[in-house]
Amino acid sequence: MAQVRQLCEEAAGVVGGGPRALELAGLRDALDGPLRVAIAGRVKAGKSTLLNALVGERLAPTDAGECTRLVTTYREALGYQVVAIGRDGGVTPVAFRRDDGSLKIDLAGRETASIERLEVGWPSAALREVSLIDTPGLASINDANSRRTHEFLTPEEGRPGQADAVVYLMRHLHRSDADFLDAFLDRSVGDVSPVNTVAVLSRADEIGACRLDAMESAGRIAGRLRSDEKLRSLCSTVVPLAGLLAETGQTLREHEAASLRALAALPGDQLASILLSVDRFCDPGVTVLPVEVRRALVDRLGMFGLRVTLTELAAGRVASGADLAALLVRTSGLAELQNLISRHFLPRARVLRARSTLAGMRKVARDLAEIDPAAARDLESRIERIQASAHEFAELRLAHLVLSGAVRLSDDETAEVERLVSVGGPAQRVGLDGDASPEAIRAVALEGIERWRARAEDPLTDRLRGDVCEVMARSYEGIHQGATER
Repeated sequence: MAQVRQLCEEAAGVVGGGPRALELAGLRDALDGPLRVAIAGRVKAGKSTLLNALVGERLAPTDAGECTRLVTTYREALGYQVVAIGRDGGVTPVAFRRDDGSLKIDLAGRETASIERLEVGWPSAALREVSLIDTPGLASINDANSRRTHEFLTPEEGRPGQADAVVYLMRHLHRSDADFLDAFLDRSVGDVSPVNTVAVLSRADEIGACRLDAMESAGRIAGRLRSDEKLRSLCSTVVPLAGLLAETGQTLREHEAASLRALAALPGDQLASILLSVDRFCDPGVTVLPVEVRRALVDRLGMFGLRVTLTELAAGRVASGADLAALLVRTSGLAELQNLISRHFLPRARVLRARSTLAGMRKVARDLAEIDPAAARDLESRIERIQASAHEFAELRLAHLVLSGAVRLSDDETAEVERLVSVGGPAQRVGLDGDASPEAIRAVALEGIERWRARAEDPLTDRLRGDVCEVMARSYEGIHQGATER
């Protein structure tokens, strides 16, 4: 947004040099940069595995090394680089190497307590529009690890969260998951909100004991979670994902495909026997493939992935490595999550980045109050004016109020709000087919204006509900005007 960018530049002239100027420069860069999506969740939820699947490379370490205890941002760059950003603001290049595809980062004995986060620059088209942020596991035995994630995502002591959107992984709806999401949720739409948070039912293949229908079972559970009133107030939706399958499908090697084809050629009864358990699959008595190769396949696919791929290979429905990779990705549920990010986050990227920048500028204003109260008040006032005048911010707040449960509407009205503030075309936003005529769009928009404006003016409507009704009417007015100008 031009107003936000201009305010950043003018504020830089007021604060002069020093840390505040660097902070404003970072906010301005974030405004023009890719959307920052943080991946969060409890320990062993599969965060790094999901990040690798989204990037399409095995970059993020999935072991319990020291780097997994740090917040790590993965962004697109022209070359390969890793830097450590210290708590003092210093930036230090860090040595790294690729080991079996995974990135191994050498901190050279530097204490993790002195590092705020790591930043990995990598040439990858998958990181062009979205920077992915791997966070330490919550509910860790080491409290410092959980604290880093809380500090990064949750506004504390006037410091805004540093992600524009959050993908939260959970094995099931544990009470602590709801507590974490609730802690991240800023009821004033300052940072994390149902609008910019989605939940992932991770390691979903394990829910159904790795049976062939495990993902169908996980899908039904995700559906029930989507209807949970508490969870709906904390995130916009829940999708199931078998992260290991997604990562392996994106990085499957031809020699692994050849090994799977060799196993699929076993007689049916022998194949069924080795697929009963990990112990049977890795039994030294099985003569096809060395034990080490079979153990590596278990690590890469899990029993669910092995059952799916070997069943399809034995039936002749897939054969090539490319077919196997596509099967794994399709079965994993990754495409649904990618589509969700594309449909739910990316079209809102501009307003989400602007909102994050304004939240950061509020902190600058509070710091500035110590040395120049008048300038701080002016900056705060201008931030307020931008947020009040931009209808995109009003729609973001509208969606937040309804999704978080602060304003309760009927199911039909809630669905109408979600549809109207979505990022589709005018026809889809008013509930018509994409090829609807401008006349039809105007007619529906006019009816919406009259209906929501009448509710806003009803003396029995409380203030928050009145705000929701007024924003809805203004959104319909914008659609009506756009259809008139076509």
